[in-house]
Amino acid sequence: MRILTALAVAAALVLGISAPARAMSYSCDVTYDATVWTGGFVASITVENTGTSTFSPWLLQIVFAGDETMSSGWAATWTQTPPSLQAANPVWAASIAPGTTSAAIGFVATYTGTYTNPTGVSLNGVPCTVAYI
Repeated sequence: MRILTALAVAAALVLGISAPARAMSYSCDVTYDATVWTGGFVASITVENTGTSTFSPWLLQIVFAGDETMSSGWAATWTQTPPSLQAANPVWAASIAPGTTSAAIGFVATYTGTYTNPTGVSLNGVPCTVAYI
C-alpha cells in the first residue's frame, strides 16, 4: 500500500497535479443605525466580516434611492458620487479580518421628501446583509 501511495504522489508531482486551493470566501454583515429628523439624519455603521478572507484594503459603498447628500463623516475617508456614498478604510484600520467587526464609522446627511433606508450596501463589491436599526 505504501508503494502505491508513493507512486501516486510521484505521479502527481511529475504531472503537475496539485491539491485544490482553498476557495476564498467573502461575505459581510452591516449594521446601519440612522437617527432621522426632518430634512436630515446621522448614520452610524459597523461592518462584520462573515467570510473566511480578509477585506484589505476595504471600500464600503452605500446606494441611496433619493437625493441624500453627505455633509460630514468620521472614521473613514468619505466621498460621494450620487446616488452612492463611499467610505474607504482609515489608515489605522486598513483591514477587516474574518470574524471581526469594524470600528463604527458614520456620517451626517440631508435629504428632501421622505427618508428611506439605502437600497444597497456592499464591501469591495460584495453585497452585504444589512440590519437597519
